[in-house]
Amino acid sequence: MEFKTTSRKDSHIILSVREEVSAKESAWFEYVRFVHQTVLDSSLKDVSLETTFIGKRVNAPLVISGMTGGTELARKINAALARLARKYNLPIGVGSQRAALEDRTLEHTFSVVREEAPEVPIIANIGMSQLSMGLRREDILYLVDMLQADAIAVHLNPLQEVLQPEGEPEFNSFLQKLNEFVRESPVPVIVKQTGEGFSRESAEKLQGIEIRGIDVGGLGGTSFAVIEGLRARLAGLDDLEEIANVFANWGVPTAASILEVREVFPSIMLIATGGVRTGIDIAKALRLGADFTGIARPVLKELYSGGIERADRFLNTLLKELKIAIFLTGGTTIADLKTTPIILEGKLLEWVRQRKLKVPGWDDGRV
Repeated sequence: MEFKTTSRKDSHIILSVREEVSAKESAWFEYVRFVHQTVLDSSLKDVSLETTFIGKRVNAPLVISGMTGGTELARKINAALARLARKYNLPIGVGSQRAALEDRTLEHTFSVVREEAPEVPIIANIGMSQLSMGLRREDILYLVDMLQADAIAVHLNPLQEVLQPEGEPEFNSFLQKLNEFVRESPVPVIVKQTGEGFSRESAEKLQGIEIRGIDVGGLGGTSFAVIEGLRARLAGLDDLEEIANVFANWGVPTAASILEVREVFPSIMLIATGGVRTGIDIAKALRLGADFTGIARPVLKELYSGGIERADRFLNTLLKELKIAIFLTGGTTIADLKTTPIILEGKLLEWVRQRKLKVPGWDDGRV
């Protein structure tokens, strides 16, 4: 059976919105509790979510994460998401642009994002497999120029690659190739996980490479192991489906991933995606040390179910919830939120203890 990049893209979209493809393990945000502050000296209208993304002012610390591209269905989705990014002045990413490298007639399915959102920060995207197997300088420039991108993400998805029938788990010399890629790229590079999370040891391997940011892409949101298991079932690949199910909860949950990466990179731009569902989740991710959060499947599902109006309402609600969370912890800015008291519980607390991780804002940083 032949698997094409374009058909894979559409199957990922359809399965994401029609099936339950979240990891069974959560992102562990439920193990973070804020200490409510009932005596306040401010107004809700004073709360500001404004921040900076790679030199550009944006209205909130939220990225509409890269999801898709390469098909006509993907073009429609990217156009709608870009209109929302423009309305709320949020950074937005696209899915892997590999399809456009293979067939340049598909460029418009990605470039529509810049057409619809001419001012917002846009993040281009290519995979670690493509880097490892070699990208020419002209390929890198093409990926960036296609979107007039402000940054480019290199997505890391080793689990997904080993579970795909057409996967390419070939990562020889990846760190060397990443270092060369960073030097060749005309825009800042972000290393992005896609649902398996990030460990301290992996972050340490990136030291000395001049990346601008890390997106932890933690366990707890969309599981590509689940998605690939469903694709294997539809293709009659029983052995691969069984293996995918075994690895459906493999990875580092998002809340733990934030702390793991911050241990190694105290000041790098850190984006937390994976299992972000509410404004309180955003607040918790920021308090643990993220600078931005990213959201993908939840807004895609709203878009699919109720069109752009419903997706608009979802984003509006999310940002209102974040404002209220900042307000009820006694602050008016993101900086205030980052120093507010928190309590860690359960699995996350045990992970922090066993891994001997620092928690930002605690006395000596350690449990």
